[in-house]
Amino acid sequence: MLRHYRAFLARRRQLRPSEEYRDPTLEEWEEFHQHFAKRKVELGTCGRGYGTPCAHEHACLRCLLLQPDPAQKHRLDEIIVNLRERLAEANERGWLGEVEGLEITIVAAERKLASMTRQINLGMPAIPPRRQPN
Repeated sequence: MLRHYRAFLARRRQLRPSEEYRDPTLEEWEEFHQHFAKRKVELGTCGRGYGTPCAHEHACLRCLLLQPDPAQKHRLDEIIVNLRERLAEANERGWLGEVEGLEITIVAAERKLASMTRQINLGMPAIPPRRQPN
């Protein structure tokens, strides 16, 4: 398998311009590292690809690319309480656009919370005892 993969890479490199296989500049390395540093957000890590901006204007609770950190569950609990309080105020004041936005955000936040608390324990695999040769 490795031989085939390496042959594939060699063929691909022959088709691509050689200047694409140069060493990166210091500025390029810094940009690369900065991208991953900026992916750390309050509730976890943003999963967007390298070189791509945030398409959701940092509305992380609504974004499918947020990978929540279970250690931040308490923060998300606080955020959901706050969102519900804001929803009640928006309903009282008749801010229908705000009501709609908050309802969408609450649903998304509750999904993130569920994904933080869902734990799957596959356990240790059972290794059958070794047979003694006859």
